[in-house]
Amino acid sequence: MFIAKGVLIEKQLFYLFAKLKSMRANAGIHLIALAAVLVAAGATFSCGQAIDAEIRLDSQSNSVEVSGRFLDAGEVRNIAFEREFAGVSGLAERISRMRTLGASGQEVASKVFAPGEYAAAETIGAFSYTVRLDAPDRTGQAHISWLKNGRGVLFLGDILPLVLGSAATAATVRIINAKGISAGGCSSLTEGKYACTDRATALFAILPDLRTVKTGDPDLSLLIEGAWNFDDKAAVKEAAELFETYRSVFGGAAQGPFDIVIMKFADETPPGRFEADTRGRTIVVISSDAPFNSQSLQRLSLQLRHELFHFWLPNGVALAGRYDWFYEGAALYMASRVGLMTNRIRFDDFVSQLSTAIAFDRTSPKGVSLAMASDSRWQGNATTLYARGMLAAFILDLELLKRSKAKHSLEDVLRKLFNDHDRRKASKADAVPAIVEAFSVYDGTGKLAKELLDRTEPLDIAAALGNSGFELADSGRGLKVKDGPGSREKAILNKLGYNNWRKLSR
Repeated sequence: MFIAKGVLIEKQLFYLFAKLKSMRANAGIHLIALAAVLVAAGATFSCGQAIDAEIRLDSQSNSVEVSGRFLDAGEVRNIAFEREFAGVSGLAERISRMRTLGASGQEVASKVFAPGEYAAAETIGAFSYTVRLDAPDRTGQAHISWLKNGRGVLFLGDILPLVLGSAATAATVRIINAKGISAGGCSSLTEGKYACTDRATALFAILPDLRTVKTGDPDLSLLIEGAWNFDDKAAVKEAAELFETYRSVFGGAAQGPFDIVIMKFADETPPGRFEADTRGRTIVVISSDAPFNSQSLQRLSLQLRHELFHFWLPNGVALAGRYDWFYEGAALYMASRVGLMTNRIRFDDFVSQLSTAIAFDRTSPKGVSLAMASDSRWQGNATTLYARGMLAAFILDLELLKRSKAKHSLEDVLRKLFNDHDRRKASKADAVPAIVEAFSVYDGTGKLAKELLDRTEPLDIAAALGNSGFELADSGRGLKVKDGPGSREKAILNKLGYNNWRKLSR
């Protein structure tokens, strides 16, 4: 057991206000100009198809050469690529030497309407191009493709053409000139060749010094690059315990198997930096190491407490639409709650994290609701999304506990959402109505969830804290436990983990 404190609490807040998460920007916005030109020209706006592609790595130039063809019959006259992802822009400018070919291999002329957007007068059967994959200098290495000296990460979502309309999402790819491949979201066909059901979530970690470490759970494996100050056994124990805790929180396992890739940055990086991304069933953690064993393991635990949540929400459910406000806010909040459940943090740390979220929410831009922040997350509203999203989860948890006399909590709502919308059995549903309905079932909190979603001012924390055992501190900018809470308030505090360490010491 260990306690995360000091610098590690700051790292938890890094997830609140600086961490870039991967939610795909709305590709339709980027294609409006292209679509308008095609319609004006009388052309059919055709959908991209399933792809068979070869990706050849060039370690000297840190680039890949891509050649491929569309597998399904149909008229394909336009190709588009990701232009921006998770706040990293300029992705389409990395593409050069584009060639479009007809079904018989003849050259087909194509026009560029914007970076990464190509349209042809004839049907495109095949294509080839080069993608420059220099590693981002500051943030983004866990979110976009990059190569450096033969190692890196390839995300098919920003290397292969986007899926347009209702087209097939699948891709068969062959990776050439790579040493040490870990494939996420793909199954191996032959050496170097993979079948990927969804190219938006498929990824390949290219790491020559990579080892697979089994956790004992057939649904979970760790893939670790090189040496770290934590040892493999400790990392396995940590990941397995946190994974099992979330399985209990959600009332069952999401569809696995799952991989956790732990790797270093492209260049030597000072201690304290890390990024992480969860795509489908794969977590990618890119980090510098901490100086000591205990700090190194604590850092890994912090990263996993957040990212493991996403195996269930949003990746394990069939919910449509932008609901970052809920699954990011709930992930931050539950990362702290799970930290308390497993005695990784103290209750004081939990209160400190919420206090920081309160302070940030007070300074958030006026007139921006959580719903609006979800739609404009990467246009400057990430802080509002994370801080207010975490506070909304906290307020809803408190209200559930108060109305049910500590019998119901946010965990019940998460369990219902996962059970009702498990992607293995459910058809796609709109996320916001499904979330409001799930809260409504438990003590009629759906109305409050909708109010929190639509509120354009900082959240009314003072009103939410009534009869909860908490009160505002530091002139309303922080949070603390009341002196002499009543019996019902004590029940709420204990449900949240107030006495966890006391129980552990017995």
